[in-house]
Amino acid sequence: MAVVVDTETAPPRERFDLWTEASLQVFEPIAVELRDERQRRADPPFAARLLRYELGPVTLYRMWSDASLVRRTLPLIRADDPELIHCMVLTRGRCAVAQEDRSDVAGPNELISWQSSAPFEIESLTSFDGVIVEVPSLLMGAHVDRVCRRTAQCIDGEAGMGKLVRHYFVELQAGLEDGTLAENDPQVAESVVDLVRTIYLRPSTVGAQVSTADMLRTQIKAFIDANLTDPALSPEAIARRHYISRSYLDKLFAAEGTSVWESIKAKRLDRCRRDLLDPAMDGESIFEIALRWGFVSAPHFSRAFRATYGVSPRDFRATFRAPS
Repeated sequence: MAVVVDTETAPPRERFDLWTEASLQVFEPIAVELRDERQRRADPPFAARLLRYELGPVTLYRMWSDASLVRRTLPLIRADDPELIHCMVLTRGRCAVAQEDRSDVAGPNELISWQSSAPFEIESLTSFDGVIVEVPSLLMGAHVDRVCRRTAQCIDGEAGMGKLVRHYFVELQAGLEDGTLAENDPQVAESVVDLVRTIYLRPSTVGAQVSTADMLRTQIKAFIDANLTDPALSPEAIARRHYISRSYLDKLFAAEGTSVWESIKAKRLDRCRRDLLDPAMDGESIFEIALRWGFVSAPHFSRAFRATYGVSPRDFRATFRAPS
């Protein structure tokens, strides 16, 4: 658990500025405002606190805050869009959420959501307390458009699936806070994603679902294939791009008995092998081929190729290439 921000650590007149700065560092680009500038001089002063828990590709927050206004506009979306869906369970207070042509007001024990790829406005009409789950949109799979079309609409947390999801999110946060549940648990993350996916879909349309881990692993493999030529491709860059921790990325690939880096290297070597066998590549040197597929050191490439194929790249090209 990380306490991202607690405004009580700042002087009264600086507390909202601290909250604004922390919000910009934690969430996608947003504009945070006071509903009334008189709040800056209010007694007691503005108060807010944010806790964050990492669950692999999913992030869970516990937020307490006095009333404020949050906006995400098209220019802010163009500046950066992490493509996230946020689902909030309110335990106290009232919040109005508007996105696209939808708007609703959530109260205690209700759920409401918004997504980062379209403009939204969130106005906390009172001080509030809630649990927010942040899920990458890609984990909604083929259902992402349907889920996004149901943002800014309240779901009753006192009955049916809404009640189950509300209890799960609140109890999950409590377990993370008191240490009875561990962070970075892929099974917990998968259950969160499944609940978010399910609550926004009719049960009859959900059908058999690929696991969250499998879906994310497939997405990452496609990303690796599309970026093999980039020398900067690395496990750290992949983790950042997919909004997961490096440790969770390692767990995804460990399930297949390999590592992220070994997977990248194997794919690059295979592309080099194919080019070395291609007569159309006769005009390119061995190192030019290696450079094209992300290798930056000729000795390193030669050692890696020999370790994999049992022969040097030069001998491989001379011995095994099909005649032109």
